[in-house]
Amino acid sequence: MNPLPSIDTFNHLLSLTSQIRCYSSVFTLYQRMKLMGIRPSIVTFTILINCCCRLNQIDYGFGVFCEILKRGYDPDSITYTCLIKGLCLEGRILAAHEQFGKMTESEIVPTDVACGSVISGLCRIGEVGLALELQKKTDDWNCNLSVVSYGLIIDTLCKSGLVDEALSLFSQMISYSKIVPNVVVYSSLINGLCKAGRLNEAMGLFHNMSNRGISANTITYSSLIHGFSQRGLWKEAKRYYDEMVDKGIFPTVVTYSILIDSLAKEGKMGEAGKLLGEMIKLGKEPNIVTYNSMMSGLCLTGRLEEAQMLFDLMVDKGLKHDEHNFTVLINGYCKNFRLDDAMQLFKKMKQKGLKPTKVTHATLVDGLCRNGRDRTAMSLLLEMQSVGLSPNEVVYGAMLDGLLKNGYVDEAVELFQSMEGKGFKINIQTYSLVIDGLCKAGKFEDARKLFLEISDKGLAPNVVTYTIMINGMCKEGMLFEAETLMFEMEKNGCTPDTITYYTIIKGFLGGGDVKKAAEFLQKLRERNFPPTRPLLSTRKPRIAKLS
Repeated sequence: MNPLPSIDTFNHLLSLTSQIRCYSSVFTLYQRMKLMGIRPSIVTFTILINCCCRLNQIDYGFGVFCEILKRGYDPDSITYTCLIKGLCLEGRILAAHEQFGKMTESEIVPTDVACGSVISGLCRIGEVGLALELQKKTDDWNCNLSVVSYGLIIDTLCKSGLVDEALSLFSQMISYSKIVPNVVVYSSLINGLCKAGRLNEAMGLFHNMSNRGISANTITYSSLIHGFSQRGLWKEAKRYYDEMVDKGIFPTVVTYSILIDSLAKEGKMGEAGKLLGEMIKLGKEPNIVTYNSMMSGLCLTGRLEEAQMLFDLMVDKGLKHDEHNFTVLINGYCKNFRLDDAMQLFKKMKQKGLKPTKVTHATLVDGLCRNGRDRTAMSLLLEMQSVGLSPNEVVYGAMLDGLLKNGYVDEAVELFQSMEGKGFKINIQTYSLVIDGLCKAGKFEDARKLFLEISDKGLAPNVVTYTIMINGMCKEGMLFEAETLMFEMEKNGCTPDTITYYTIIKGFLGGGDVKKAAEFLQKLRERNFPPTRPLLSTRKPRIAKLS
């Protein structure tokens, strides 16, 4: 210590102490330096900032940064990189992005690490647009992004459904940046393509990956299996499953759950059960997703007792019931017209402290309405609102459908009007539902008023809406108006279907105008529409004569 070494020697000592992660010791040494009268340099302060960040004390890091500015030093790219990394470590990604902007505005060229840290952080919080903007500017700064940074952007794009943008970046990464993609990048793209239903492209990328000598992993195979099984292509799904096992890549719980879920949705519970048994035999415990898939499939095939057994078994296996488990089983009971069991389970769900979701309420409301228990459904709707859950279009749609089918037309209209008052943007399907209910209840004029209101709401009637009105007019004996509406329908770009033609033909036959009915039957044949079963099988002599 006599004579004192230069600041560079002390910086070297501080740097080594930091590298062995003795961050607190760095500050102790720095205090000793100050007492000895040694003047710190920009490097000294940068080391201190890095230590603050490593100790999750980014605010102290900014305190040191202020000290740099007070002393008249110019922060360099390394100083900014330390601050940016610190902010990212604390999850303050947008603040890191802002700091990165200040650095570039000061004409300081960012480091590869700074670029990679901000891009990774932005992808983690879903700000893929900002990440792409940054990636496009890296060439101006001569920054070389790693395969990890590219992979994160590609993965985020795929998860956001922007598969074409991800493929474009993938091509750029290979051809322009000369970066060799790894299995993570390929798996992200294959998963994105499978979710988008672009299975041929996914297979092409899979083969491209193999040709490059990159081995697929569980995620790659699981993505392909999921893609094929979701579309019922079991032969292809099984082929990739067998290939994975043959290569010694053991399926995970996720892989098994994907296959079981897809089989269950198809009602193939025998095969799903075999897979579940194989999974347990290999020591892979089913998770809550696996149980939900099995329960859903069993409910679909009417095997409710087995679904209930699985529901109870979950607790024995140490898994906790959640809102989704209850909703799956409630839905099963509703679909199989066991409403009392569904309501009992709903009550038990609330007793356990679980809050029924909108889906739970919608399922029960729909089931109750289908079973003619509209009053109970309405009580449930009011209860839902009392606990702060706003009914959505599905709940209202189920309630409207039930009220109309069971003859409560006035109540349905009142509910329909209340939807508008609550700010719901009512779609054409809901309008069609109410118009149909009014027509069937003999309230044709009310139905017509509602039909005329559709265009004022910025909507356009579809083929179902027009057919309902044409049917209503025919029943009211308004055959000329029905014919006019059919011409108007085509003029507005809405093509009549077989049911529309059948409706107007039936209307004219009922009104005794066989000639008009024949004209529309000829138009039906010219359009190569197959006549509906009622049109072919009806025993009325007029239709027999026409055909």
